[in-house]
Parts: sequence; C-alpha cells; structure tokens
Amino acid sequence: MSNYANLFSPGKIGSLYLKNRIVMGPIITRLASENGAITAEMTDYYSERALGGVGLIITEAMGVDYPLAFGQPYQVRIHDDRYMPAHAKFVERIHECGAKVFASLWHTGINRGLFEGEVPVGPSAIFNSNTGITSRELSVDEIRDIVEKFGQAARRAMICGYDGVSVHAAHGYLISSFVSRATNERNDQYGGSFENRIRFALEIISAVQSHTRKDFPVICRINGDDFQEKGVTIEESTKFAVELEKAGVAAIDVSAGVYSTMDKMIEPIQYSQGWKLYLSETIRKYLHIPVFGVGVIHDPEFADRAIGEGKADFLVLARELLCEPMWASKAMAGDQHYRKCICCNYCLQRGSNNLPVRCAINPLSGREQHVPKRADKTKHIAVVGAGPAGVTAAVIASKRGHKVDLFESESSIGGQLLLAGVPPQKDKICGFVDYLKKEIVLNKVNLHLNTVFSSSDAEKFDNVVLAVGASPKKMSIKGAELITTTAWDVLKSPEETYSGKNVIVIGAGSVGCETALFLESRGAESVAVVEILPRIASDLDGPSRIKIVEELENASVELFTSSKLEFVEGKNAAIFNVGNKSLLSIPCDLIVVAIGATSSRELAEQLFEKGIAVQLIGDAHSVGRIGEAVHSGFDAVASL
Repeated sequence: MSNYANLFSPGKIGSLYLKNRIVMGPIITRLASENGAITAEMTDYYSERALGGVGLIITEAMGVDYPLAFGQPYQVRIHDDRYMPAHAKFVERIHECGAKVFASLWHTGINRGLFEGEVPVGPSAIFNSNTGITSRELSVDEIRDIVEKFGQAARRAMICGYDGVSVHAAHGYLISSFVSRATNERNDQYGGSFENRIRFALEIISAVQSHTRKDFPVICRINGDDFQEKGVTIEESTKFAVELEKAGVAAIDVSAGVYSTMDKMIEPIQYSQGWKLYLSETIRKYLHIPVFGVGVIHDPEFADRAIGEGKADFLVLARELLCEPMWASKAMAGDQHYRKCICCNYCLQRGSNNLPVRCAINPLSGREQHVPKRADKTKHIAVVGAGPAGVTAAVIASKRGHKVDLFESESSIGGQLLLAGVPPQKDKICGFVDYLKKEIVLNKVNLHLNTVFSSSDAEKFDNVVLAVGASPKKMSIKGAELITTTAWDVLKSPEETYSGKNVIVIGAGSVGCETALFLESRGAESVAVVEILPRIASDLDGPSRIKIVEELENASVELFTSSKLEFVEGKNAAIFNVGNKSLLSIPCDLIVVAIGATSSRELAEQLFEKGIAVQLIGDAHSVGRIGEAVHSGFDAVASL
C-alpha cells in the first residue's frame, strides 16, 4: 500500500462524499454516436477509469443546445429528453464500477465553425482568428433562452442519476467569452463592468439550481488566467470564484487558457508537472468551498504533496487517465510501473480531425472492448527492431501466450525515441523508454541487443514482424558536400557542442524545429531554419505548434519560410525566397538536413524473395509519429 494519505483521504463536495481526491477531467472523446448519443464504446471508456479507482469523473463536454452549442458531430448531447435513457444506463455503469460522476454542461459559443450551417454565437460580433469566422451577437432574449437550456440540461442530468453537474465556464467557450473583455464588447446588462460580464454565468447557476434539488452539487470550471490580452486574469478569476461561491456553487475547478493560448490549456510536452497549480492555490485562499487544481499531473507523490501544501483540495487528471486508466489504483497499491502521459497531444490531433480518441502510448485507450484474447495456438514469433512499434508488438504477442524473441541491432531499445528525447524539455519521452524496458522484462520477452537479424534467421520462426524503422532522407547541396549532416546524426551525439558555428537547418517540420532548438542550446553562434512551405511545424497539433514557435522566437532562431537553400560558397549560404524571388546570403559553417525519412525495406525484400511472409510495422511500414508506431505494433499481433 502507498503512503499517499492526502491523495486518498475522503473528500466532500456539497452533500456528496468522495472516496479520494482524484478527479477525472473532461476530454472530448468522439466516442458518442454521430447524433450525440452515448455509445457502448464511450461507456466502456469511462467505466475503465472508474474501475481504476478515481473518486469522481467529470464527463466530456455535453451540449445544452443543438446545434449552436456544438462544433462537430460525435459530441455528447443532453439538450433533449430523448437522450436520457442512454445517459441513465451510462451513470449506472459508472456507479457499478465504484466512482461518482458529474455531467459537464457546455456551450461552445464562439469556438465553432459553420456546423449545420449555423454561424457561431457569442456576447459580441467578434472575429475569431482560430476559426476565421465572425460570431453573431446574441440578443437578450436569446441569452435568457440559453440560460434556461442550461437549467433544463441539469434537470435531465439529475433525473438520469448523475451525482452533480459541472458548468463549463472556461477556455473561451460561451460563458467564458462573456466574462472576458477580449470577447465581450456589449454595453447592456451583460457587458462592460465586471459585475455585468459575470451576470450570464450567475444566471446559469441560478437556473441550474432552480431545476434541481437543493442537495444536488453544482460546480463550475473557470479560467484562472486566459493568458490573453484583455482576457481574464487571476485577479478577476478570484473575484469571479468568490461570487460563484456566494451563488451556492459547491466547488470551483480552476483551469486556464483559451484557443489563442491553447498551449496553456492542453499543454504540449515542454510544460512541467503542476505548473498551473499556482492558480488554484491563489483562488483557494479566498474561498470556503473545495478548489480543483489541474495541470500536467503525472506522479502520485507530487499529487499527494500538492494537496498537502494547499495548492488544491482535489486534483484533476485528464490525459494522464486517458493514458493510464489504472493510475489511481496503482498509486494506492504503491505500484511504480505505469504509463506516464508524454503530452504529445496525439489524442488532441485525432479529435481535431473528428476521429475517436486514442492515446499514443496506450493502444487500448478508447478501444477497451478490444483487449486481445489469449491465442488458441502458441507460436514462436520474431520481432525485429525494438523501437515503440517493435516493443509493443513483442509485449502484446507475449501476453497472448506466444514465445517472442525481440531483436535489436543497437545496444539499447527505443529506436527513434532515443533521438526524440534529446532536444530541450523532451525528457518525458525518455520516461516512456524506461516503461517499455520494464514491460519487456515483466512479459518475459527474449531480448537480443546488439544483434543483427538476417533473412536466414527467419526460417526458425512461425511469424516474423519487422519494425526496423526508417533512415533519414539526405540531399546534395552545391558547395556543401563537406559540411552537411542530418538531424538524426546531430541528435545521436547529444554531448557535442557547436560553439561559434553558424548552422542552417533545412526543413521546419517538428524534427527540424526541435533540432534547431537543440543546436542553440549547445552553443551555436546562430541557427537558421529554411523551409520550402509557407508555414513551419505544420505536422504538429495546435498547442505544440504555438509553443515551439514561441521557443524558436525566444531562442532567436531565424526562420526562412517559402525558401530553399540554393548553394554554399565559402562561409556563406544563398537562400532563395520562392515567393518574392529574392536571394539572401547568410553565414554558414554547418548544414543539418531534416526533410523526413524513408522506410527501411531491405530485409523485407530479402524475405519476400525467399517466399517468407512478414508484417511491416512502425516506420518500416509508413513513417509516422509515436502513436502510429505503437498502434501498428498492437494491431499486427492482436490476432496473430
């Protein structure tokens, strides 16, 4: 058993008693049906986290008005009585699995596109740079109608058995946009002064209370800081929280960020554990009700200490529980072997493409119904390559009862993860490598390091799975033959210094940008990035791109978009802008190529020529990111 007395002490929200201080936070899963009904897949997803030991689950955002509250299909609806039976069954299942559950009541407001042909609505007609659309200003009658719809949604939630509701007033959604001066330019009773700007929120709380019983807990999620010019600040959010407590709210859930500062809302890998807790700690000093804290929380020891130090009364975990549904139960048992979210935002990137939720490093997240069964017949399987795809395939195959030999030509497992963890603030990836190492041992996979697998070795096995990765693309540049290398070669030598060197990185995808930051951190005199496309880091999700652009600017890395490196002459390189047709000369001592990779297929071709069937996974099949590698490894052996 663990010694996390603070984390596992019972808690109370209004009249509701909770078994611990661990709260599952809302993440839109796209596991609902196209018309917004709760599905078996969605129920399984949430019940797995309930079985994992959390005290309270706050559901993903549930729209209170159709279609204006929604941004896309596959988002959960609670705006109509017809959805109540599925909600009631969902709540029953969560309760059966040992957790309490609150419905998150939400209206997307200005943060939506032209869904169902409707223009987004908000407090004012404001152009939203994230959607490219100007919202329509709500009339007073429409505001009152939405207030009532929040109340009716709460009534449905109560009847269906939810233990409470969370009113979503954060992240620039409709309620939040009324509170912020950046998006509220009204001059009536809902705009101008702070009291007027929070009126909409307080009226919603009152409506929710009027449609539910007196002991039904109502909590509110707010932003501690928008991190936006004219946005909500910690001073205003503290005042807002005080007024919400006066209105009878049972707890305050403190988050941060809006869509223009999305890296503060859904943090990419660079952010440290618990960085946002200063917001909940500040607000908590002024309240007499529980305060929830959020922000990249991975370790139970850290979480326990944060509660003990008064940073929050409850801690909200979202992506960590997506990644490791058994987090709470493992923490209680003192089990140190669990997945830690690497904040790669694979989950977010899928959701942005309207795909069902998945986790990069947990292939069963969102697929809880698809746990591989034990194989009917034991096979001897060779997995070649111990990167994330190969290790995943080897572990899953072993769990299914197969005898598995894992071959790796290098001295350590990890593959390209070892390179990905080198740039500044990417150490979470190294933690995932450590997790994979222990998985190999626990699942009794026979690991062969420093071993080259040949086509003749394949005849000893029933099945061969190739996870041999890829090789970096190279390019020839006139005059630069002796000073050109690849990003992979640079990252393979993390102790190398580049003091006094002027370096040009060709390619501004995520690898090129991260390599540029690494070079700057290792003492380069100057670093420039040249990209043929008009936009850098286009392969990254929104928050990750916002953060890496900020880091490049802070590091004074010079960016040349819509450009290509023509030639090198002496100590200077010629950069040609394909847009304005200009030619610029900049200092150059070293050129680092980061223009992608090519799948390694030599061994596959050799085996094919011998008539031996193989399965290609990871980059050997198709060059991608960690998530694609892990999932391809899982899929390859799930029914082998």
